[in-house]
Amino acid sequence: MADTYLTKEGLARLQAEYTSLLSQKREVTEEVSKAAAMGDLRENAEYHAARERLQHVSRRLAELDAKLCRVRLIDDLEVKAGEARVGVTVTLEDQQTKERFVYVLVGPEEADPSNGKLSLASPLGKSLLGKKQGDTFTLVLPNVSVPYKVVNVERS
Repeated sequence: MADTYLTKEGLARLQAEYTSLLSQKREVTEEVSKAAAMGDLRENAEYHAARERLQHVSRRLAELDAKLCRVRLIDDLEVKAGEARVGVTVTLEDQQTKERFVYVLVGPEEADPSNGKLSLASPLGKSLLGKKQGDTFTLVLPNVSVPYKVVNVERS
C-alpha cells in the first residue's frame, strides 16, 4: 500500500477522528447488546440499525488504522528545491485566461482545492509532479485541454 502524506494538521484531524470513532464503537456495541437482549432478532429494527452503525464505524476505523500506519509527514520530507512535489506550494497560470492559482500539493486525504490544497492523485496534481518554475504543460481532460505555466515553486 502507498504512503499516506499528511501535514501535521491533517494527522491531528485523522487521529481525532480515530479516537472519536473508538468511543462511538464502544457506545454502538452497547446498543447492539441492549437491542439483542430485547428478543427475536429477525424483527428487531433497533438491533439491525445498531449492527449497521457498528459495521460502518468498524469499517472507517480499519481505513484510518491502515492510513495512520503509513503516515509520512509532509512537513518533515526533504524535497528537491524548485521541483513540484508533495508539500510544495505551486503557482500556476492558465495560459488561455491568464488566471493564476496557488496550490499546496498534498495527499488525497487532505485535498481541498477550494482552500488551496491540491491532491497529488488528481489529474492536475499528477501533471504537476516534477515540474519546475517556467515549465509549461497541457492538462488534457475528457472535454477540454488547458495549457498551464508553472509560475513559482516553493517549499510551504
